[in-house]
Amino acid sequence: MNKSVGGNLPRVKVQNQFSIKEAIYKFGPISRIEVASLLGLTLPTITTNVSLMLKKGLLKEVENQSEVKTLGRRTTLVAINENYGLFMGLELRGTARRAVLVDTKGTVLSTASDEEFCTDYDKAILSAVKIAKELLKKAKKTFEDIKCIGFCTPGIVDSKEKILVIHPGYKWSNKNIIEDFRKHSGYNGQIYLENNAIARAYAMSMFESKSLKNATSLAYLFISAGIGCPLLNGVDQHFGTISGDGEVGHMVMNPDGPVCACGNKGCLEAYSSERAIWEMATKGANEGASPMLKKIIDQNKIITIEDILQAKDNGDELSKKIIEQAIKYLGLAIANIDNFVRPNCVVIEGKLFDKEEHRQEILQTIHENLYRETFTEYRFFFHKADDFSGAKGAASIAILNSLEEYLEES
Repeated sequence: MNKSVGGNLPRVKVQNQFSIKEAIYKFGPISRIEVASLLGLTLPTITTNVSLMLKKGLLKEVENQSEVKTLGRRTTLVAINENYGLFMGLELRGTARRAVLVDTKGTVLSTASDEEFCTDYDKAILSAVKIAKELLKKAKKTFEDIKCIGFCTPGIVDSKEKILVIHPGYKWSNKNIIEDFRKHSGYNGQIYLENNAIARAYAMSMFESKSLKNATSLAYLFISAGIGCPLLNGVDQHFGTISGDGEVGHMVMNPDGPVCACGNKGCLEAYSSERAIWEMATKGANEGASPMLKKIIDQNKIITIEDILQAKDNGDELSKKIIEQAIKYLGLAIANIDNFVRPNCVVIEGKLFDKEEHRQEILQTIHENLYRETFTEYRFFFHKADDFSGAKGAASIAILNSLEEYLEES
């Protein structure tokens, strides 16, 4: 996240203002007294900052509807004004490009996507520009109406330098996604970049914080063409702080296993990613191990993960073997993560786990391989696979960075 704002201001003043925004975003509608108590700040400090944020339009006042009505006014609470600004989120992947337009609270107002497979970086950027403009056209807006844009992409991202360092799967390296998007779109506002699994974790913390209950840390396992699992700490009181890149897809599960796209052998991704599942199913079908899947290939179609899941349900032995192996290694990986860092909450998102049967299988593997049973508040839960969850995550990065901007009295 951007930490350079307000360099000419006392650090404590800048941090206090962001903490107030963060608390109101996460827990609002909330009273000024409750904000002061939550943050350990004086009521005058809260009042001064809240007044400024109300004046700037970031906050709004609402009546406390839970308070018993008397002859007097109800207590006035403050909340984030969802109409403060519009934010765009884009997920850039070779398999698809997707975009969302959201309000300040993350409510999706419009979506657009390009589902064509494209591993050529320059074409992928042009595709992102195209769907961004389509998104604006659908919403009857222009780039001038957008307060901030967030991008996310698989691979190693340097969010401070705003560079995609490397995406091994597509051989993209040292790509300046932000400047390339600017060049082709003409957008001149702020743009931020983050890894797509990390972006999803922030979206969970910001937009779905009630689901996390009292968890202080969150591990977000995202299974797609690759596998990521960032760890977000401090999500009970804050949006959270990321620990590491979360590239668990390259955790070596078997040193004598198949070669991964990264060049190592036996990585988790080589067994459990959608790409690996597709490659194994396609190879097996062409070798005669699955008449069901071979029929799809013979119709000049590419097998999808949905086809493989359907074939498994219909009794296809190859699909059953591949899916069971993928779930087994994912369960082992999560157990290893838990044994090492013990996050309070693990969220799992992937098309494999939209089926209850598969959820029970992975939970069984996890519990069989835990070093010790976890405490009672420990939770695993599943986030339904959503084509636009990455774009929503990118939008959360845009909103978060916008909230970090220091508001000055005009």
